Order: sequence, then C-alpha cells, then structure tokens
Amino acid sequence: MNIKSRLDVFFELVEDPRSQAHITYKLSDILFMLVCGMISGCTDLEMIIEFSEERIVFFKKYTELDNIPCLSTLSNILKIVNPNHLELCLYGIFNNVFETKIKIKEREISIDGKTICSTATMKEHERPMHIVTALLVDKSLSLGQKVIESKSNEIPAVRELLDELNIKGAIVTLDAMHCQKETAEKIVNNGGDYVLQLKANQGGFYEDVYAMFEDKYMDITDKDCEYETYSTIEKSHGRIEKRSCYVLNEVAFFTDYLAEWKGLKKIFAVKREIERDGKKTKEISCYLSSKNTTAEKLLSYTRNHWQVESFHWLLDMNYDEDESRVINKNSQECLNIIRKYSISILKRYIENNDVKRKTISANMRKCMMNEDYLESVLKYYCHTQMEEYGNL
Repeated sequence: MNIKSRLDVFFELVEDPRSQAHITYKLSDILFMLVCGMISGCTDLEMIIEFSEERIVFFKKYTELDNIPCLSTLSNILKIVNPNHLELCLYGIFNNVFETKIKIKEREISIDGKTICSTATMKEHERPMHIVTALLVDKSLSLGQKVIESKSNEIPAVRELLDELNIKGAIVTLDAMHCQKETAEKIVNNGGDYVLQLKANQGGFYEDVYAMFEDKYMDITDKDCEYETYSTIEKSHGRIEKRSCYVLNEVAFFTDYLAEWKGLKKIFAVKREIERDGKKTKEISCYLSSKNTTAEKLLSYTRNHWQVESFHWLLDMNYDEDESRVINKNSQECLNIIRKYSISILKRYIENNDVKRKTISANMRKCMMNEDYLESVLKYYCHTQMEEYGNL
C-alpha cells in the first residue's frame, strides 16, 4: 500500500458535499495536494498551485490528477469542506498511522488563542477571526480548536473545548485570562488537573499570594525556607536565563480560597531572571495547580506552556498567516488546520531522523526543492509501525 492509499483511509472521513455526478477532482486528491504544499512551505493557494504544477509527475504518481486544479476550484472546495471532518481526518492520520517512538507518560495539554490579524480589515468579518487551539505538548499535535469572532469570547470557547476533549489524567495549562474558578472546576470535573497563572482580577487572593512570594522571602537561606525550590539555567546566544520555582510548603493560610478553587493543592511562583548584553531583568508570576507534585514538575509545566505560543508563532513565520487574504471564514479555518498539522508532521520527522538542519523552515525548503525528500517525509509516517498512544 503506497503513501496515498494509506492517507486515503483518513481523507475519506471528510464528507464531500459536491454532487458526485459532476466531480472532476477527487476530494482526497485535493487534500493530498494541499498537505504536500503546506509541508513544502507554500503560504497560499496560488503558491500551492504553482508548486503542484512543477511537481505534476509526483502528483500523477500518487493521485488521479491529470492536471492541477485552478485557484477558483480550490477556493470553492475549501468553502464547503467541513472543518470538523477535516480535523478528524488529520487527527486520525496521527493517531493511527504516524509513528510515536516514545509513549506519552503524562499528557500535557496547553490551550491558547491566536487572532488572524488580516481578518480585522475584512468586511466579511464583523470582528477579527480568533482560533483557540488545544496542543498536545509532547507531540506538538493539535487536539482540537474553536473558532470565535474576537478574543473577548475566548473564555466560554475554552470551556466548550474542555468538554469536547478527553482530558482525563492530563495536565491542562492556561494563561492568566483563564484563571477562573469555573474553568478550574470544569477541568477537575472532567478528570484533569490544571496549572493556571494567577491574575489581578482575583483581588485579595492575588494580593495575598504575591505577598507570600516577595523577593525578600524568596532569597532567604534554604534551612529557613518556607518553599520547595527548583531552578534551571539556560544559556544561548549571549543570553542567560535563570528560572526558579518556589512552591509553598503549606497552603492552609489560604483556607478561605481553597474552598472556592476546586482541587487546589499547590500555590507556587516562578521567578525569571534574564541577563543579556550586561542588562538584567526580572519578573515573578504566580500560579495555582490541582496537581500535587514537585517544584521541578511545576516549573516544567509553566515552561512547556510556551510551546503553544511558539506553535502560533510558527504559523506566522512559515505561512504568513497574519497576512492571509482569504476572505471566506470556512476556508480560513480549513487552511489553519492544514498548516498546524503540516508543522506537526515536520517536527515529528525532524525529531526522529538525522537531518542536517533542524529548523522547520529549512526542512520546508528542502521538501519544496527536493521531491525525494518530500517523499521521504511522507513515507516515514506511512511505512513505520505505529506505537499506540492511547485514547487522546
């Protein structure tokens, strides 16, 4: 069974709403072309068409395409494809075909939102299009998303997403916007644990917690320390960053608040000290967690949350998503899904193969310039034995 045949098992999960009597291009062939184009770093539909025309022999090898569809055909198809079906299709490929060499011992799910900035100027959008993504940190894999109009609706969208995902046994990390009692309760009720950055709108609780982590207390000697501590130091390109986690040994002082925050077991702070070009900066952030674990693990959860933000950054750096001029909302959502999964494909390939250059952009360029390399990326996933990750 070749690459395309294996992928078609999942591409067929996407319902084709077109009249089957008048179809020139199979939907599975279109999806294969879009995925290959995105893996190769194509930033828009025009570029995917140009790339595919240059690789027509490759596509004839794996599809029934005699020629490459035009821009209007691709645009019209993306307008009617069900994004939920598309996401299910691509998720199915990862969960059932793609190789996982290291089983996930503890699932970390980071949730964050991203606005597609170009939609702010489009008449078709009353407000800028905002997409909330749940990322499986260990595998850089999008588990689900919610599309909303404007960041102001992100809180209810996240709660809806939490109900749709299987978060049992998982650690869910969220930024300060989602430091809400109702959100914490939903995570615990659904079988997960939370790590939430404490924000100022929590009034007295916020002030009391930050008072416990003032520098004058955090710098006392270990034998007198009221905290469990753990630190890391990273050095890169003349930049030194020290991260220190301070976990309160006793949270009984906050008895009144413990009753309000379901499952709350740990209150901790992370101090970041950065030195660059002789200049030093420092900041302290406080967190709440229902996970009864060590300072080392809590620090890693806060550090790993950055990956979902990095993932969103890659969408802009590699696909110019913030400049996307696609007007149709459905098309924007479908393209966002394909972009995210293309990044996941490449990250997995880079992590598990000996490649000369480790950056996503470098490997995209190589896929674009070297047909054999593109084929090797696809074959890596489609011809390796899957190790089950469990029900995500």
